[in-house]
Amino acid sequence: MKLAVLTKPTFFVEEDKIITRLFDEGLDCLFLYKEYAHPQFMERLLNLIPKKYHKKIYTCNNRLMQEYRMAGTLFTPGSNPPMGNEKGKLVGYASNLTHLKELRKTYDIVCFGPLGRTFYQSAELNEIGKKMINKNTWAFGDIDEANLKRLTNYGFGGVIIDELMWSNFDSCRSTDYSDLIDRFKRIKKAVDRL
Repeated sequence: MKLAVLTKPTFFVEEDKIITRLFDEGLDCLFLYKEYAHPQFMERLLNLIPKKYHKKIYTCNNRLMQEYRMAGTLFTPGSNPPMGNEKGKLVGYASNLTHLKELRKTYDIVCFGPLGRTFYQSAELNEIGKKMINKNTWAFGDIDEANLKRLTNYGFGGVIIDELMWSNFDSCRSTDYSDLIDRFKRIKKAVDRL
């Protein structure tokens, strides 16, 4: 199972060092999502991350994706669908099985998450759901160490963590990110055991 991290929506001091350290510790890929970010700020962050890791980063900016030779392009909920001229892998988001079935035709990776609910509460993950979920479907949202094994049993090919990663890290005041890295190592170890 692949392990991905979704960035915080805003830029912060030490972010490049944290991202680099996550990759050093075995992060499979990073979803670099910065809401309304100016490309110049994105470029600055990418220039601070070692080039060897660019091929493991997905972003919403197709031009930057091509220029920095990143893994692919993210298409967030509500964004325009792919036009067909994009390079790299395409990543889309689905919040229900009908949407998942539709997006699997267009996207290389579909992030699937029960928006507004938890995977434990979701009626979507029944026998029909298990048949639709495959290695190109990655679980998104409501990910914690306790439900990783359950998500593997459904057949997800990866998990994308966000809140679990950043919840106890104050990006405005803290420059000590050792707890964040320790949390990542625990999650990575749990994923590697699956």
